[in-house]
Amino acid sequence: MLKVDQSKRLYDRACQSLATGVSTSFRTNVTSPPMYVERAEGPYFYDADGNQLLDYGLAWGPLIVGNNHPTLTKAVTDQLAQGYTYGTQHRGEIELAEKMISVIPGAERIIISNTGSEAVQASLRLVRAYTGREKIIKFEGHYHGWQNNVLVSNHPTSEQFGKTIPDCGGQPDAEYSLTITCPWNDLDALKKVFGQHQGQIAAVIGEPILVNGGSCMPEPGFLEGMIKLCHDNGSLCVFDEVITGFRVALGGAREYLDIEPDLSVYAKAMAGGFSISAVAGRKEVFDTLLDGRTSHFGTYNGNPISVAASIATINILSEPGIYDRMHAHGYAIRESIEKAAKDNGKVLVTSGTGTAFHVHFGISDAPKSYRDVMLADRDAGKRFRESMLGHGIYNLTAGRWYVGATHGDTELEQVVKAIEESMNEV
Repeated sequence: MLKVDQSKRLYDRACQSLATGVSTSFRTNVTSPPMYVERAEGPYFYDADGNQLLDYGLAWGPLIVGNNHPTLTKAVTDQLAQGYTYGTQHRGEIELAEKMISVIPGAERIIISNTGSEAVQASLRLVRAYTGREKIIKFEGHYHGWQNNVLVSNHPTSEQFGKTIPDCGGQPDAEYSLTITCPWNDLDALKKVFGQHQGQIAAVIGEPILVNGGSCMPEPGFLEGMIKLCHDNGSLCVFDEVITGFRVALGGAREYLDIEPDLSVYAKAMAGGFSISAVAGRKEVFDTLLDGRTSHFGTYNGNPISVAASIATINILSEPGIYDRMHAHGYAIRESIEKAAKDNGKVLVTSGTGTAFHVHFGISDAPKSYRDVMLADRDAGKRFRESMLGHGIYNLTAGRWYVGATHGDTELEQVVKAIEESMNEV
């Protein structure tokens, strides 16, 4: 059982000044009370109550090389000594752009922003300027940031399937009226939407691996078919790689799945814990910025601190064998979970990759879409996660796990033991 007294006191105090007591709604129900971390080192963090936790949440994805990596820390502190931000161009932006183009298949140009949500919006502006069209297709269960035009149908109920539904209050219909929702991994459904909106679709945007909605892998031929449908209809295809970028491979899902959309969006693991994002893709799409068809803005775009962090992170991730080790670690955890479940007579399946995956209790086949994910026993998953927390292992809600470069054999031994004990307690 975790000690929580200090976190509870801090949360009660926060509620007197910080609206909801947390800085993002995602953190509201991760632990009860919300956990307050004091420091972190490698794959471990230490909270206000003195608990040491082995971290498989990785700050919702960014901590691909763990906390306090010496190379990353040195790059950032060296830049801090040179300056915080300039409001002008600097050499680091060029180095980062060149580095990204060299490792991302098919990338010819990039633009830099600060968060995944910003970069998604930049990509949508680009595709609309390029095609001269306004409507966007997204998929059920896919998350593309908190802005009103894309925060729709992320967690639809069965009654809401096939509809474009806002995720929270304060979202006027007009702001998502140009967004059309479609089920994932269903080419026939996508083809039907194109037919209903002929000549109006600027782009289809989607996570190439649906991590946000349960780590659903694309069906064979689905992504290729999606890109072809886009191009056959004069539209563009955008991969939201905020999670998969620099996580499933150095070149992201483009490399991992051997496929090239028109644009891809990057953030999270791109800078190892520092705030930065980017859009990468075909030069002709970015030419809309040169000829005045559209523009890209941001006071902190390309700020030298985040750029230095991103360059250092990509350099670390370029070390030979690092992705093989991360994926092997994750698959070993998945195998351990599935074996422990079988030994205890429980039905579950894991889905995704080695570096980003989900655990689904109550279903035996890997989900193909968010509709399948909804069939899982979330209460059992919650009990398993709470038991793992009691054994010092932290992962995210809904059964999501992230694996990073600092997870090694010692950590694997620790997590496997916790899995075996926790599965008995579910």
